[in-house]
Amino acid sequence: MGVVFILISGVAFGLLPWFARIAYDHGAEPLGMLAVRFLFASVIMLAGRLTLQRKDPWPHRALSIKLFLLGAVGYAPQATFFFFGIERLDISLATVIFYTYPVFVVIASWIFLKHIPTRLMTLCLGAVVLGAALTAGEVKAGSWLGIALMFGAAIWYTGYIVISSKIVKQAGAFTSLTLAMLGAMCAHGVIYIVLRPDLPHDSTGWIAILAASLFATVIAMGFFFAGVSRIGPGESAVLSTVEPVVSIAVGVTALNEELTAVRVMGALLVLGGVALMAQFSRSDTK
Repeated sequence: MGVVFILISGVAFGLLPWFARIAYDHGAEPLGMLAVRFLFASVIMLAGRLTLQRKDPWPHRALSIKLFLLGAVGYAPQATFFFFGIERLDISLATVIFYTYPVFVVIASWIFLKHIPTRLMTLCLGAVVLGAALTAGEVKAGSWLGIALMFGAAIWYTGYIVISSKIVKQAGAFTSLTLAMLGAMCAHGVIYIVLRPDLPHDSTGWIAILAASLFATVIAMGFFFAGVSRIGPGESAVLSTVEPVVSIAVGVTALNEELTAVRVMGALLVLGGVALMAQFSRSDTK
């Protein structure tokens, strides 16, 4: 069941860029979509927490604030970079570039946690970097801002992962995710009040945002945590490579994006390198 849960999570996460593109095509701006996405997701998560874990106490104030800020300062900016990036790039290219974030996680662990990568890990890092370079080379002129945004999302997500790994286990996954989602909702709520970004102008756009909130946020994260608790982070990270595969497939089939030999090679290098890094990391922790 753990394997099934992770695969469901990966597929759900992989549909997020498609939902975003539909919302954009029907009048929504990235910041408007994010505000509504996190509002819907927070309501669902809070209702679930109050129903399924109503007898469990909430974390103490200091930890609750940390988890709230994890969403407001960690997850919310990362999502902003990501959604502006996929507005400017093909989904297949944007997803591969973002999926280089494990490289930054390894580097951050090396610098701040003194976890020196092995020679095999270093070779995998090189493969991921080469794949990202090939992918970036496929981007058309004028879209370099999109590349910068996707790398910004990957780097910010790295900080989110490193910090969350230290504090999420103190409160439990479900409670931590609920508080982090509330933080992201408040951050984007303030942005919406100040900037007033456009929202969808028809039901199709609103359905896309609701689908992003339910499937690509709540269900995706919930099944991921459930899967990790059953099979561990190593296998989960390997199986999660289904996420960019789904995004690339959706971009090609639903949005008629071009799939060149260079794009395929870049994607294989990135996904293969990430999967091997996760496997080596799992072996090192046994």
